[in-house]
Amino acid sequence: MPRNHTYQMQGFVFSSFQRSNIGKVRLQDAIYFCFVMVKELLTYISHRLSEEITLEDLSRISGYSPFHLHRKIKEELGEPVGDFIKRQRIETAAQLLVLTSIPVADIKYLVGYNNDSAFSKAFKSLMNVSPRTFRASNVLKAASGKLSSNNYVSLSYEVTHLPKQEAIVFPAIGNYFSKDIYTIWKEVQAFINHEGLIEKDFDYYAVLHACQNVTPSPARYDAVIIPRTKNKLTTSRFFKSEIPGGKFVRYRFCCPVSKYKENTLLINKHMSEETQLQHGAGVSYFKFLSLPDYENPDNQLIEWLMPIK
Repeated sequence: MPRNHTYQMQGFVFSSFQRSNIGKVRLQDAIYFCFVMVKELLTYISHRLSEEITLEDLSRISGYSPFHLHRKIKEELGEPVGDFIKRQRIETAAQLLVLTSIPVADIKYLVGYNNDSAFSKAFKSLMNVSPRTFRASNVLKAASGKLSSNNYVSLSYEVTHLPKQEAIVFPAIGNYFSKDIYTIWKEVQAFINHEGLIEKDFDYYAVLHACQNVTPSPARYDAVIIPRTKNKLTTSRFFKSEIPGGKFVRYRFCCPVSKYKENTLLINKHMSEETQLQHGAGVSYFKFLSLPDYENPDNQLIEWLMPIK
């Protein structure tokens, strides 16, 4: 009898003994097994587009040999796995180009490219135009609905340390997963305009004082601006404070506000089940690439910083 090694993909457990005896199980069981295996691998790929993804990585996760896995995925998808990964990277980049104001130079990293030339070449090979031309073309923007769903979430994470930072705080109370919470950023915009400040001189954070996946009632939410140079923080009638630093884990996502809850649950699940990290005490942060658009808050790139021990 073969050794019974167990493998797991996102809660679906199977064994080498089952794989070696796959011919003995019912045909519908084998078909279902293949469907689940491919579905889990595609989910794994979509959540790690910022990383290098190799056939060997997918083989190790699935328990199949690279040869058999490549053949099975090609049968299911109608294209080699490398081509599928490239297409996912480029279609995700196209969504981000159309739906966000994230700089092209940053988008390339989000989808796994480290230099402009390689990204531009890959993008043009599938979309027939350069990334910058694609973003600038209103005709191509009209076709954006034909692309894959506009929900970018990366399960690639980084551990980082934040210092205490002097900030101006605009407090609010509400639902973190509702567009209504973004109305506080209208006050931030008005303050910047009134004081004659320049938006690019500041970093923008939302301070989350609760976990609304656990306690869904309205909670404190602070819109915070932090000067990128100390001399930019002017005296004002708004509450000037110091936000706490410490050790944090950083994840990234970009999606409609309606998907915040889904994505934060997914990230928390990944952190608790697939890393050795443990939640720490204190506030968490949403860091925005630029001043949030309070009128249309969907599809803003967010770095979610959670305190860890």
